[in-house]
Amino acid sequence: MTILDKYILKRYLATFGTMLLLFVPIGIMLNLAEQIGKMIDNEAPLNEILIYYLNFTIYIGSLLFPIFLFLSIIFFTSKLANNTEIVAILSSGVSYNRFLRPYWIGASIIAVMMFFMGMFIVPNASKGYNEFKFEYLKRGNKDRITSNIFNQL
Repeated sequence: MTILDKYILKRYLATFGTMLLLFVPIGIMLNLAEQIGKMIDNEAPLNEILIYYLNFTIYIGSLLFPIFLFLSIIFFTSKLANNTEIVAILSSGVSYNRFLRPYWIGASIIAVMMFFMGMFIVPNASKGYNEFKFEYLKRGNKDRITSNIFNQL
């Protein structure tokens, strides 16, 4: 991997991480503002609320992962084009396919990370998120009635 690859890959992943760090707390604050009254009314313990928001962070992050990925690519590439870095790279003799290699490497890293998150981390977080939601936010009928449950393979 050359200096150019490291530069592009580092900026690409940093932009993606920044998108996550900027937008996930906004989702948490919106959810907190919406649910705080129900949590107080149902006397949810603080440690349960903190675990709920840890699970909610993972849950909402996984839901918004694709849009963050898209926005970070658009933002990062437009910033490169605005600084005429793409023109300089392509003018120096680097082929377009060679220029795209760091994008493919970054996309592969994020895809593998998302695969493992989707298989192991997100289901547990989703379970904890939904249990808290049922326990403290949707009190009313204590019996959970489930019907028409389908598994998608």
